[in-house]
Amino acid sequence: MNTTPQQILDIKDALVSNENPARDNGTLDYERCARLHNYLVAYGWMARNKRDTPDLDALASARESEEDIAAIRNQLITPLNSFLDLIYDPEPEFFYWVDGLAMTPCDEYINDDNEMDNDKERFVIIYGTHMSMGSHCMGVIYDQQRNQASFPMTIENLESVEPVDEHEEMWFPLETILTNWIYMIRIGKIVGGLPEYLPSGDRPTNRSQFGLWSWLPYCEFQVNNTVAAMERYSAAVESRMSAGSLLPISAPLFTGAELDAAGVPQNCFIRSLLTRVKTPRFKFIAPGLEVPHDKESFVRRQRFTNIPHEEDSIPGVLIFAAPDRLVDINDEIRNLFAVAHDYNLDIEGNSIPTGLYSEPACRSDYDVEEAGFHIVLPFELRPEPWLDGAQMSDGKQVAARSFTELFQHGSFHPFGGEGRAQRLDSLFDRWTVMIESGIWTVGEDGVEGGIDKFREADRGDGTEYSIAPSW
Repeated sequence: MNTTPQQILDIKDALVSNENPARDNGTLDYERCARLHNYLVAYGWMARNKRDTPDLDALASARESEEDIAAIRNQLITPLNSFLDLIYDPEPEFFYWVDGLAMTPCDEYINDDNEMDNDKERFVIIYGTHMSMGSHCMGVIYDQQRNQASFPMTIENLESVEPVDEHEEMWFPLETILTNWIYMIRIGKIVGGLPEYLPSGDRPTNRSQFGLWSWLPYCEFQVNNTVAAMERYSAAVESRMSAGSLLPISAPLFTGAELDAAGVPQNCFIRSLLTRVKTPRFKFIAPGLEVPHDKESFVRRQRFTNIPHEEDSIPGVLIFAAPDRLVDINDEIRNLFAVAHDYNLDIEGNSIPTGLYSEPACRSDYDVEEAGFHIVLPFELRPEPWLDGAQMSDGKQVAARSFTELFQHGSFHPFGGEGRAQRLDSLFDRWTVMIESGIWTVGEDGVEGGIDKFREADRGDGTEYSIAPSW
């Protein structure tokens, strides 16, 4: 165990990255995992006590659960026991989604016939889901046979991770999960600190908070990262166009005054993004989706920004529209956009424009992703439910006859959370791959093909139009 505060906090060489990948030889890197775990314990202690360095004596004295986990020690593989020997016992509220160290067997919940030898439990819950997340809690499950972990928050999420051999992409080295948690802290997405004073029973209106930890609807890093992803994508498109076909534009996509005219709220993710990202120098940013060079048309197409919405909510903004392609309002579309309007959504007319919308968000809702998106299509995906079609990040197919689920996460998130929208930066990273791999082609006006090209998502293996699982 590291013996100084500096050693506890200096974990750069332990974080998983492309240059420093997780161990892939089928064993537990228990020393690396212990360092990452202890960093999170120390960070939580500092946040709780408003200190800049951890008190190692206080952390060491908190090992109260040793008796609780002693009974399972003989059911654990040696590396997992070595991990327990090296870690500090976290106080309650270890991280946003998990309460603390659990170390409870869970073979009875996992549908897998390949059992461990020597009477050892194959599946063990290392960290238990925070009870505030609801009933049927599970947690971070460790597979002692394959030395990988997954994070089904509830029993209902188990269908996304079992049988294991059919869901291998949802299982990761433990250091990968811990690194993702630390990454979310470092970019400012998840924040540690005791709640601000509020009247009894009230909740913060600008974040989702569980005890010590808060999930922010967006952070400054996400704005910058999404700007960079969009500009990389634009560069990939522009590099495939002739110089003479590029539009002579260098300004940001929108000014503040133009967004005011469209009713886009102040101090939100989508306003920050659209006033910083460079205007693409072409007409079509995706098949059938136009770059809003005509600002008056952009204003006219908005259906949600001028409808009354809650103070802590951000309505959906139509960023890139499919001109003259409308879709009738149905329950799926109404429920998606109504979240920002306290479900009192009174839309003028019976249809809305299709295209790429920013995520409608109520900031105090659990796990909300203001930096997300939805593509609203003028046709159904999987119109014949008995046929396979487009897949989401969690490996499941989009819902039958869906208009809005293309490129979404799905219900399961491998590093924590349930059901939040996919991030816009991930969409543009995926679109960049689609351009570079030739799935989409580029012509004189930008990306070729009408919006009906998105029907391809229901063909092939269903993964070309999906985003790999991430946080």
